[in-house]
Amino acid sequence: MGKVVKGDFTRKQTQRDDKGPESGPIPIYQLRLAVTFSDPLIWRVVRVSGDTRLDRFHRIIQACMGWKDNESHQFLVGKIFYQQGFGIDGMEKKVEFDEARYRLDELEEGMGFLFTYLYDGGGGWELQIALEEVDRSGAKLEHPLLIDGEGGAPPEDIGDIHRYQALVDECEREMEPGERVSLPGYPGFDPDVFDLDGVNEILKNI
Repeated sequence: MGKVVKGDFTRKQTQRDDKGPESGPIPIYQLRLAVTFSDPLIWRVVRVSGDTRLDRFHRIIQACMGWKDNESHQFLVGKIFYQQGFGIDGMEKKVEFDEARYRLDELEEGMGFLFTYLYDGGGGWELQIALEEVDRSGAKLEHPLLIDGEGGAPPEDIGDIHRYQALVDECEREMEPGERVSLPGYPGFDPDVFDLDGVNEILKNI
């Protein structure tokens, strides 16, 4: 699990260089993504290069969870929210912390303190992200790599983890002995299974 870190994240992150950190090898981070309030816990462990920007990390998370990027999202790292800037110039008010401008290795201190991914605003899905390992050996990671996980990712349009688990519980109560859970409207979905190899094929192209 990631260690708790205290620090002035705001000052450090606003005084940044778009080129990212210049000293030392680019680290590789092993991150554990867990769906908040899921029981049993739905989680993934992914290895990601430190020069990955948050907008790309968003796409990595979507692939790991099997979601379709149909809703808004934001990151909370340390004490700062990072959001989509939409790439629109000339707007009177721009996103102060645009996710497309920040690399993971610039946010490492904040990641150890608090790292959360919010999908579909405050009423949707929340992932707690733990920094498990940091590899500073200089090894190269050709693409993000999903290495482990448990539990099928809930279909995003169900709304949130509470509605999802209530639906699964209802299905389980109506099941015959030996029958597998089958969510109405989601043929082929199994709450106990995720496709590690299939996700890694998608991650090769991110």
